[in-house]
Amino acid sequence: MVLNKKPSNMFQGSTCGVFIGLILAFTIYGCSAPSSTEDAQSDTDTRAMAGLTNKDLNTLENRLREIRNQTVPNYPEEPILLVKGDWPYEAWYTRDNPFQLRPCEEKVFPDVEKQEPLEMTMEELMLAFGWVHKNAEDYYKLSSEEQLEFDKAHPKIEDRGFWLPKVHPAKEIAQNWLDYYVATGRKAKRLVEVEHWRGRDKLILEGSSIERSDMLDRITSPVTGDLMEIYNPQFSAGNMHIDAFTLQELKNDYGVDVSKFDDVRIHQALSEEDVVIAFYRVYGTKGTVKTGWILRSRNNQYKRSESV
Repeated sequence: MVLNKKPSNMFQGSTCGVFIGLILAFTIYGCSAPSSTEDAQSDTDTRAMAGLTNKDLNTLENRLREIRNQTVPNYPEEPILLVKGDWPYEAWYTRDNPFQLRPCEEKVFPDVEKQEPLEMTMEELMLAFGWVHKNAEDYYKLSSEEQLEFDKAHPKIEDRGFWLPKVHPAKEIAQNWLDYYVATGRKAKRLVEVEHWRGRDKLILEGSSIERSDMLDRITSPVTGDLMEIYNPQFSAGNMHIDAFTLQELKNDYGVDVSKFDDVRIHQALSEEDVVIAFYRVYGTKGTVKTGWILRSRNNQYKRSESV
């Protein structure tokens, strides 16, 4: 679906955050002594899990913001949103509804009003639904067979002009956040911590111009033009909130009907103890513009399912 409304502030200053290899990070940024016992423990935990101290992460985040501000986003003038119809959002489970958490599931978060799609700006629609990469619009229209032939003929990102054809910052950030949580046991409050662990910072700090701009767009909020903030249980314009739960916690602590998740785990032959679920929601300028969930096995990263 192509939106005919042009964005109002697509190319204003942006920000982004990603990560550096451990050796490079310590070489460039170094480590300094924490200012208190509490800071010392926090720095120790961060170093053990993400490879950098809090001070290092601050320095890295600031550097990424500088690069974001110097890099023009790849936002199309008329984005092709990742929807298949005209937003039939009467029911929570429809494919084109950005709100994929049911009312009973939303009880895990404080109340925040919703913005319906027809009330959203272009930037909010991009944040809610995701979009086709500016350089991949022709590719996106090809058949599966034609895309395969194109990929064979253009094996490098520089040849294609994009890393992946679909860009959906909120969903991609939530996926990586959950993987980080399963791997480390830490519920990260900063995107830069997750992105450093994932190791994609080198594409921003050392990659080609195409790699740099593509990665930046995947961790930038189109609403703020800045690096996405991921720990906001209360409203924060253009940012998001993520948390993770076990099925037992959802049932016992929040009274959530987990039958649909039971169906998913049974289909994938997962025990209840092996399942962890991330719930996330994303804010526009006035309220929530998207909610979603991601379920995965603690022991097998390839056994997972997620909302649209």
